[in-house]
Amino acid sequence: MAMHLRKRGSVWYASGTVRVGRESHAVPEFSTGSRARIDAEAVAAAEEARIRQTALAGPTGRARGLAIAAAIEAYLTRPGGVARQDAQKLGRVNDAIGDYTLADAPAAWAAWQAENPDHSPATATRYRALLTAAIRTACAGIGADAPALPAVRHRKREMLAHLTDTERAALLRAYSPHAGAVVLVLAYQGMRTREALRLDWRDVDWRTESLRIPAQRAKAGRARAVPMHQRVRLMLLGLWHAAGQPQAGPVFLSARGEPYADTRDIGGNPLAAAHRTACRKAGVTGFRVHDWRHDWAARMVLAGVDLVTLMELGGWQSLAMVQRYATIRADHRREAIARLA
Repeated sequence: MAMHLRKRGSVWYASGTVRVGRESHAVPEFSTGSRARIDAEAVAAAEEARIRQTALAGPTGRARGLAIAAAIEAYLTRPGGVARQDAQKLGRVNDAIGDYTLADAPAAWAAWQAENPDHSPATATRYRALLTAAIRTACAGIGADAPALPAVRHRKREMLAHLTDTERAALLRAYSPHAGAVVLVLAYQGMRTREALRLDWRDVDWRTESLRIPAQRAKAGRARAVPMHQRVRLMLLGLWHAAGQPQAGPVFLSARGEPYADTRDIGGNPLAAAHRTACRKAGVTGFRVHDWRHDWAARMVLAGVDLVTLMELGGWQSLAMVQRYATIRADHRREAIARLA
């Protein structure tokens, strides 16, 4: 037997050398956890068999047994590290599927993606790219081929969701007060949820009646200013006076009276629960929080706003990203003609 046993106290320990072909694999002494020699021999034999199987399988075999968590840790601790946002994303992946081995990584990734249907294709693609990088880094370290993760499934769903005037009014009335104030900004200023939740009184310019979105809070990394809609101006004016006319500080507070956390840090939308409740009360289905931005863009186009202006007000990076809204006007005209008897 390649493994040797010796008793220390009441427990048997094993150690030795396992030869596989021309290679020798040293096994440091380890506890078998057994008090009976026959049980200790079984544990040692099982460990020897595992070592032989892993050695015969080569690097690929070792990679199959490596946990996703270990691959992520190796990637996060590599020289240079990773960006904070990417580390947070990998942390969420690790919490969900870190216990799976790399052999099960493709299936684990597919299951996790299915459990997160609210991820946009761009967000899911970023998660996949980060996990792939972690797996490849780990496999490269042992000379193994990295398993490929399934591609992001681009769900076939209507991305230009917009409401009728009746639905919009009913839904806006259905929100709780703290959520309704934020949603009014989404509905009439076209802001992203993160931009609205993190709005500061320093960004509210009463003189020019505009709202500023600093570069650090804009998705595209470019600052912009948006003229205040009259409904939003009146709502913010009421909040400002109620708060004692502050010069700085968060405009919106949660139901607990706390500033909203950055959505990139918490990996979710703080308005999700309030939105579901409001939709249920208003009888609106299939409408996400982010769809308020689509609804705003659709109304802007129907009001005759050109796409360049829409791009600038909404903070999109390129004209190509707002071209899809050009179809709204054509569809609206087609519906108008269809109403003729």
